[in-house]
Amino acid sequence: MGLDGNYKPNRLERFLLLARASETSPVVVLTKADLCHEGEARIAQVRRLCGDATAVLHGDARDPQLRDALRPWCGEGQTLVLLGSSGVGKSTLCNTLLGESAQATGAVSAEGDRGRHTTTARRLLCLPDGACIIDTPGLRELRLSGDEKLGDGAFEDIVQWAEHCRYRDCGHGDEPGCAVRGQVKDERLENYHKLQRELAHAQQTALQKRAAKQADKSLHRELKRYYRDRDRS
Repeated sequence: MGLDGNYKPNRLERFLLLARASETSPVVVLTKADLCHEGEARIAQVRRLCGDATAVLHGDARDPQLRDALRPWCGEGQTLVLLGSSGVGKSTLCNTLLGESAQATGAVSAEGDRGRHTTTARRLLCLPDGACIIDTPGLRELRLSGDEKLGDGAFEDIVQWAEHCRYRDCGHGDEPGCAVRGQVKDERLENYHKLQRELAHAQQTALQKRAAKQADKSLHRELKRYYRDRDRS
């Protein structure tokens, strides 16, 4: 993730959920600190978000020092996959790890720090130390599959505070005795609730989704009928 205009902790939480659900070990690489005057504060925020279980590295994707920092994950028999938005430096980092310009890279637009889709297909490459690396196109949208668990590392702080709630099934909304509200930033808690709803929808069976859609249609018809009858009277 870039520390420039690409910086979005909510998106990172989604990446972490997907990575842990697939039983892989996520490593967060933060790039473009030189383009952000709040770089140190953002790095500290990401470290708090990720917790002790996830390594957080930062630096210039072109810098060999970042390659050295990633060496523990680049040994023989290991496979790495680069995930992130367009323009964050995935292909540049891939070239740094390879020691050659095997992947094409592109500039980032000045408006909104948006990257262009220079990489358009997944590509498997071999690193000098024996690992394999998969470079991927930039992701514009990231949806949960239904296999994720919100307590699986990405929201470790909320899970820990929830143990002190008065009610075991506390939804961390308006319930009395909630230990989470006031301890977690509103934006983070809102994202937690958003992912919770999305995960519940993803876990629905096809039959449940059809039933929910039919119920929405029925409600819409009833509302139209109500407003039509009211206008007539």
